[in-house]
Amino acid sequence: MPLAAARPAGARPRPLPISSPDSRVNLQSPRYKWLLATVLFAASATAYGHRSALSTVFPLLRQDLGLSDLQLGFIGSAFLWSYGVGCAVGGFFSDRFSRSRIVVGSLALWSLATLAAAFVHSFEQMVWARIAFGATQCFYAPAALALIADHHGPATRGKAISSNISGMSVGLILGATFAGMIAQSAGWREVFIVFGIGGLVLAGIAAWAVRDAAPNDATGAAKEVSFSLGASIRLLFGTRTYYCILVQGMAASMGAWMFWNWLPLYYQETYQMSLAGAGFSGTFMLQATAMVGIVVGGVIADRVGRRNPQRRPLVMAGFYLAAAPFFLVFLVPQPSYLVISVCLAVSSLLRTMGQANENLIMFDLLPPRVRSAAFGIFLFGNVSAGSVAIIVAAWIRGFAGLSTAFACIAGLVGISALAAFIAYFLMPGDLARLPARLARLDSSTPSRA
Repeated sequence: MPLAAARPAGARPRPLPISSPDSRVNLQSPRYKWLLATVLFAASATAYGHRSALSTVFPLLRQDLGLSDLQLGFIGSAFLWSYGVGCAVGGFFSDRFSRSRIVVGSLALWSLATLAAAFVHSFEQMVWARIAFGATQCFYAPAALALIADHHGPATRGKAISSNISGMSVGLILGATFAGMIAQSAGWREVFIVFGIGGLVLAGIAAWAVRDAAPNDATGAAKEVSFSLGASIRLLFGTRTYYCILVQGMAASMGAWMFWNWLPLYYQETYQMSLAGAGFSGTFMLQATAMVGIVVGGVIADRVGRRNPQRRPLVMAGFYLAAAPFFLVFLVPQPSYLVISVCLAVSSLLRTMGQANENLIMFDLLPPRVRSAAFGIFLFGNVSAGSVAIIVAAWIRGFAGLSTAFACIAGLVGISALAAFIAYFLMPGDLARLPARLARLDSSTPSRA
């Protein structure tokens, strides 16, 4: 049943924090929601471009700062530790304050943190720079995805969110490629200078274009009850399907972060590529098809959602199961560049077609004013698992090589498929219990006009 209909009659909605619209931005225009999606697409691409720049310049960092493989792993994980903890906090902030201002502020601050990384001179300073990068970027994603959901109803929400996620793939590809080109010609410090300044320019554009709107849920209701922090947590962790989505996301994220952090180095060492070539190959083979997969998966998710939203977990499980065997190619002795590239491309396509459903399942299960919190906790689980996976991959590399670490991703994707399959059976019961749970929470949560 539609979520907003679950709010009992008589509950007094709290007006949402709306930023003052600029007279040049017509929020009522049907085109505005796609202008918003376009700007946030660029912001997401920038976020992931800044992330991928680091792993591309690992060889230069190791040489210039005298770092070991384990230290490189800790630098990669430092971002995830601060980002993961911050995402949970950022999600709750985004449910209570202006989402547009959070998006713009986060973009500006993480760009400054990227710029600061150009001036470090030791392992410890780089770790602190990456912690600052994570602590400032963590507020962006929960606010941005919830903002898209606010402006887009069920008919376009899947496509809009999928397009935003595809921006992450674009950012990973372009970020790694341009970082490699700049590093080869000018040095690794110049990479962070160029990327930081570019992010600040985009923050100025976003300050003009990004505006809040009342949540646009299945009923078209304009306002929604704002729950207390304790009520939001009880609602989230009383939803069994949410646990399954957390588990599948964490398992899939472990594999993704292994690739994002170590695949460029694998290509450089295995096929003796240049920094630019390794950066391009280490991201393009995964992210080009991921971009297609997430968009196609979003279209499929919208069609499935119109017919029966409860089938989304089953669609996710099916795609994950199809993707898992392709990661076993890393067990083949000395696979060719072509074989590795094809297997990575196909596995990434199938995995992301399933991934397109995860945010939509959370939005189907939960009312608008806890969506940012739900996504923030979801990201916290993902990046916490990913930070551990980066270090584990570095450890495995020491005695068995990166090929063995990458082959383990098949098992992680299998765990994601199992969790999604269990969610398929739990989701109907959670949706059936939702109205009564919301009624109990509303009766115990003070409302203010």
